[in-house]
Amino acid sequence: MSDNNQFSKNYNMTMGLDIVTKLIRVPDTQASVELYLFDCSGKEFYRSLVRKMSSQPSLLLLVYDVTSESSFNLLNDFYELAKAESQGETVKGVLFANKTDLPARRVVSPKMGRDVAQRLGLLYFEGSAKEQEGIEEPFFFLVNEWFKTYTDKTQALKVVT
Repeated sequence: MSDNNQFSKNYNMTMGLDIVTKLIRVPDTQASVELYLFDCSGKEFYRSLVRKMSSQPSLLLLVYDVTSESSFNLLNDFYELAKAESQGETVKGVLFANKTDLPARRVVSPKMGRDVAQRLGLLYFEGSAKEQEGIEEPFFFLVNEWFKTYTDKTQALKVVT
């Protein structure tokens, strides 16, 4: 995306594994959290890269395309992959339904998305990356959850020592 928040006309979809960072200020604090995002293609070939790059994930943001049933059907596989890499730790996360700007092409209903999110223990969000709608809320939720977990662990360490 460009600096003026418009979707690039020469956008290249993720064909492998991209790693990007996103700095987000924690609401109601002076703290910020830098997220390292592993943007992975849904292709089977790239899953071994995800395993190598995402050891012990702290947070999970699963994204699917509401116009693609095959994208939706891969969610469980990627969730199980993240769960296996978490080494027994609970991974908080969200499920984001993308491309809601294409209602005529939508094949995955909001109810289907919410049902999967509930089954996986994720919070459901939807929106459009292209239209910049609903895309910040999942990040704010994740950062807030991570911050609460981190500060709870830090407070527990102070009490123990």
